[in-house]
Amino acid sequence: MMKRRIFITIGLVVGLFVVSVFAQQSRTGDRTIRSLNAGWKFSAEDKPEFSGSDVLDDAWQKVTIPHTWNDKDTFDDTPGYRRGASWYRRELSLGDDLVDKRLYLYFEGANQVAEVYVNSHFVGKHIGGYSAFAYDITNHITLGKPNFIAVRVDNSWNKDIAPLSGDFNMYGGIYRDVWLIDSNEIHFKIDDTASPGLQISTPDLDKNFSKVRIQGTVVNRSRRSSEIEITSRILDANGRQISIAKTRSQLEAKSEKTFDHTTPIIQNPRLWSPDSPYLYRVENTIRENGRIIDKNIQPLGFRWFRFDPNTGFHLNGSPLKLRGTNRHQDFKGLGNALPDRYHVRDLELIKGAGFNFLRLAHYPQDPAVLDAADRLGLLIWEETPLVNYITDSTAFSENSALMVREMVRQHRNHPSVILWGYMNEIFLPPAPLSESTMQATVKLAKELEAIIRTEDPTRNTVIAFHGNEVYNKYGLGEIAQVVGWNLYNGWYGGVFEDFGKFMDEQHKRFPNRSHIISEYGANADQRLHSANPRRFDSTTEWQRLFHESHLKQINERPYIAGSAIWNQFDFGAEQRGETIPHLNQKGMFTYDRVPKDIHFFYKASFSKEVVLHIAVDDRMYFAGLPGTWQKIDVYLNLPEAELSLNGVSLGKKSNAGDNKASWDITFRDGVNKLVATGRRNGKLVSDTAIVKFKTVTARSNEIAINVGSNADFTDENNNVWLADKPFATGTWGFLGERSKFIYSTPPDRNVLGTLNDPLLQTMQEGLSGYRFDVPDGDYEVELLFAETKFDTAGKRVFDVRANGKMLAEKLDIARRVGRSRNLAILGRVTASKGLNIEFTTIIGDPVLSGVRIKRLTK
Repeated sequence: MMKRRIFITIGLVVGLFVVSVFAQQSRTGDRTIRSLNAGWKFSAEDKPEFSGSDVLDDAWQKVTIPHTWNDKDTFDDTPGYRRGASWYRRELSLGDDLVDKRLYLYFEGANQVAEVYVNSHFVGKHIGGYSAFAYDITNHITLGKPNFIAVRVDNSWNKDIAPLSGDFNMYGGIYRDVWLIDSNEIHFKIDDTASPGLQISTPDLDKNFSKVRIQGTVVNRSRRSSEIEITSRILDANGRQISIAKTRSQLEAKSEKTFDHTTPIIQNPRLWSPDSPYLYRVENTIRENGRIIDKNIQPLGFRWFRFDPNTGFHLNGSPLKLRGTNRHQDFKGLGNALPDRYHVRDLELIKGAGFNFLRLAHYPQDPAVLDAADRLGLLIWEETPLVNYITDSTAFSENSALMVREMVRQHRNHPSVILWGYMNEIFLPPAPLSESTMQATVKLAKELEAIIRTEDPTRNTVIAFHGNEVYNKYGLGEIAQVVGWNLYNGWYGGVFEDFGKFMDEQHKRFPNRSHIISEYGANADQRLHSANPRRFDSTTEWQRLFHESHLKQINERPYIAGSAIWNQFDFGAEQRGETIPHLNQKGMFTYDRVPKDIHFFYKASFSKEVVLHIAVDDRMYFAGLPGTWQKIDVYLNLPEAELSLNGVSLGKKSNAGDNKASWDITFRDGVNKLVATGRRNGKLVSDTAIVKFKTVTARSNEIAINVGSNADFTDENNNVWLADKPFATGTWGFLGERSKFIYSTPPDRNVLGTLNDPLLQTMQEGLSGYRFDVPDGDYEVELLFAETKFDTAGKRVFDVRANGKMLAEKLDIARRVGRSRNLAILGRVTASKGLNIEFTTIIGDPVLSGVRIKRLTK
């Protein structure tokens, strides 16, 4: 029997072959790498004297790297989050065994400007929050005595540093690993944009043979010249040498020298692909007088690829549809400060669903991500964080160019990387851009394009556009080698079918372009469900319909090279105010990595693993009128499935090729057991779901309505607030010809002081009443309100009565609680021939967001 609920437990990943910027071992050759993650102290204050070694920091907070100071304030109800400067300090004691060694501090990432001091000496400043940086600190360290490292990190908004804006949080802090590297005076270069100092490529590659080209830089920091031998050994996955290249070189004192050598032909290399991600490695050593004095190990995968405007993506000579998703790097409770095992687990979840492609949005990500992609077989699109708009300044252009160089040099040896991106929706600013800024954007794109093609001509370049003609008007589509489209037809606008129409038009107008779908998605809040889902309702049903339609349209178009869902995981977006405020909920998984129903649709579509999943999400509680039916979908990659309810078969349904089968079900009051069964290769497969259904009639003791919404909402106490409806005799509903649902475009609806935002974000406006045809008796009435339109008092004033009894006189919600705040009014009412809640207009239109009645007497 298949497991019904999957809750992800993060555990230690063992047995992982790691070859990142440097081999993460205690010693490689005569190079030692040690973690400096422990022992830091943190201060949110910003004082210049904190760079000194004599600062008394006993009162500072003890922290461990990775660390961010925005893990909490990005999710509180105070608008904005702290963007400014903070300090980190730690003591570092090193022994005399490091005499004649070069010492480097290596930071995998700090957001977004970092200034590094050692024993009060300024050693470097790094601009950009998503790339590694390294500094030689040898001349500032005293061996045998305590040394002090101080780092000032500033995540303030800066007009000259990307990203200038974005639908994600710019968490501050040293949020990736920190290392101390010691090496001999002669070594492979470490501080060249924190890259490996080596570039690996495979010229003349096909399925029968290949060569491996290794380029790099060796530095000599000593006062003597030396004759060295550089060796590059190609090792297979078992460590067996299959080829070798050597270069002898005379290295002068206080100098550096490049080398470039190529191995002999390697016969019949095993090719790297998503189905068979076979990894070789390149062991590079420097020898002096026959002794290894430095070693640097890099990953190697033999593969080639191309994009075709008509037939899409091809890998190793065969067509391959890129089945992809996007990933942001944060996690519930941690912000962006994730240990490596969290990154690795994310990629394992993505690969486990059958995806073969991953876009790293919207910035270079942790080295552990690239390592895992190599090992698992995930093709990667990596990009720099130029999002929404640029600043037309020399400083912004220079910083952007540095970000591109760092990304490419640091990660170009990973066989998983196929696309370098450098702009996302760059004409989607908070305000209209000037003509000069538009032209400057095009100029910058050409400059960044040229840098990438020079640094790495073996990959393709890509820019992601939103669905707007402005990109074609200004010629951005003619700069990058691949055009990405971020399309949300049926969410932010239009209908599902507009997606295919738009892409067909682009393909017809620009037949020589290669197209890829870089984003598409819709919200899903697992607390919201509807038999009649619609755009913006955040129900899981609408999300599923959205993806089912879009994937079908993508599959029907061979010219679309592939696609990437937005997003694999819910992620933090502080400015959003949707049903779960401060969160972008378009993920296949929740923020803490619990799968939503839509995850199983994609797994059934892409994975070779058996999938049979009853799509009721974690919706364990339903409610409705007697005879209410629910459409229950089952996602599967089996030929057919049978569904039973409470032990009674509802029949078999075939998989018609869309990986879904559906049944109409009427639940009984109480506990209901659903069981789906099917067979693959003669083996029985099953899935079980338990649904608790509550029959609600006018005679029920309690009735709760999610007024103004088409969706049922389950609150934290598992109470179901039913979708709204017009009044019908014998039941309940709203009254008034002017009554209308108010459900605006997200993300401007965060209601403060409540966890039940979906109840307050939608409302009936202009209603004259709400009627319940309930039995006579005494009732407790709870009315829920929120003013989401007006900031000031006096714009909306009305009376509220129940069966003639005044519950709220001259109610002015903005005056009572302010804008976007929860207001609950309780009253006790005697029903006679029904219960009528009446709204009388004084100024403006009355509103109501929720109503609950509870019977007190029988």
